[in-house]
Amino acid sequence: MVPDANIDILENPTKQVGIYVYFVSEYKRGENAFFVLLPMMKTSDGHRTIISNFLSLGLLQGVNCLVPILVIPFIVRALGVEAFGNVTFAQGIIQYFTLLVNFGFDYSATRQIAVYRDDLSKRSQIFWGVISAKFILFVIAVCAFCLLAAFYGRIQQDPLLYVLLFVINLGYLLFPTWLFQGMEEMGKVAIINLFIKVIGTGIPVFLVTAPEDYLIYAAMPSFAYLLMGIIAFCYAKGRYGLRVPNADLMRSERDTQIKLGFPVFLNTLFAALYTIANLTILGLFNEDYDLGIYSGAYKIISAIMMVTSMPIHMAIFPSISRKMEASFMEGISYYKKMIGVTLLFAVLVTILVYEAAPWMVQLLLGDKFIDSIPLLKTMSVLPALVIMASMFTVQGLYGLGYQRYAPIVGLVVGLSCVALNFVLIPRMGGTGAAYAWIAAETMEIFISAVIVGCCIRKQGRNS
Repeated sequence: MVPDANIDILENPTKQVGIYVYFVSEYKRGENAFFVLLPMMKTSDGHRTIISNFLSLGLLQGVNCLVPILVIPFIVRALGVEAFGNVTFAQGIIQYFTLLVNFGFDYSATRQIAVYRDDLSKRSQIFWGVISAKFILFVIAVCAFCLLAAFYGRIQQDPLLYVLLFVINLGYLLFPTWLFQGMEEMGKVAIINLFIKVIGTGIPVFLVTAPEDYLIYAAMPSFAYLLMGIIAFCYAKGRYGLRVPNADLMRSERDTQIKLGFPVFLNTLFAALYTIANLTILGLFNEDYDLGIYSGAYKIISAIMMVTSMPIHMAIFPSISRKMEASFMEGISYYKKMIGVTLLFAVLVTILVYEAAPWMVQLLLGDKFIDSIPLLKTMSVLPALVIMASMFTVQGLYGLGYQRYAPIVGLVVGLSCVALNFVLIPRMGGTGAAYAWIAAETMEIFISAVIVGCCIRKQGRNS
């Protein structure tokens, strides 16, 4: 599975396969697989639309990669290790609630909007069905957050920090990214996302000057996303003439959208068990300093995984799928060849990260994070493992039409990783969390490879 960037399509270190799940499944059904990634409805300006969306997605990816990398050196030096670790841990806790609010609609609802983009009535039903579903999920998230705050001492020690971070979920509730994607207007998302980054990530560079300013660092992204969410919601409602349907239609559409988004939500949730959970469990046993050291290495390796994993799979998936459709045996031969090529690339990335770890930590984090160097070296194998895991899950299981096994693999690997974290972290701290993550990725590769091998032999006998 491949990491995304901040729970959004291109914004969350949490690894999500949803973007590929629908990409592959629609291709297998003979429909336009780019409904999710680059909505490609047939229009007279089709080629121009595709190029525009591609460039917009490129801008999104570039902004999401570059802005944090440019900002982190200033923020971590101002906050220090402990405050940075404290905020990062809190962000990890809030991400669980964000997973619930988003629920996979960024993928499932995108396709629905793309299919019915020219049907105003149906488009309105989908829009308000998703918004009403997200509102209910948001209320559930608020109740769950209050319940957790009542019993979890770490939140009680600094409740304002967690409340400020939780506000971002209001932005996720209102911001209809999936609508703009389905309507082929990714340029608008790119522009709004740029404003969010400038306000939420850029301004704190000037305001955060000491560890005591950690609340400003936590609050700015939340309120930036909330502000842009309100603007995007109002703009979308007026721009696309989204009329509120009657209560029965809205209720029916809400239930439909929840059903469609549920498989993606499960994949995302299982993936979170061996990405976000590491930091969460680490916070149960270690101090803020250890959290800060781990978070520094985690931020760097997550950025590297996002840059290396998604582009390579986006590049090779269409060719593998075409060859699979034309000839199963030719497709399998090509798939095996791509595994070899990808493995070579993955190994080179790992070697580069391992050798450059001291330089990257010094440049991006500073001298206070010198203890992050051994952790980053340990994590240097993760980009290779993530790339290869995606070769067997996304390209393998989904590409061969055996996606029904993917949630099972995710659940087994996720629960195993959680168990390993509870065993290793009390003994080894952040290094134990890194080892648990590495073990989870390795397990995912092994299990998926076995299933893919069995599926290939089965289909080979039947073809």
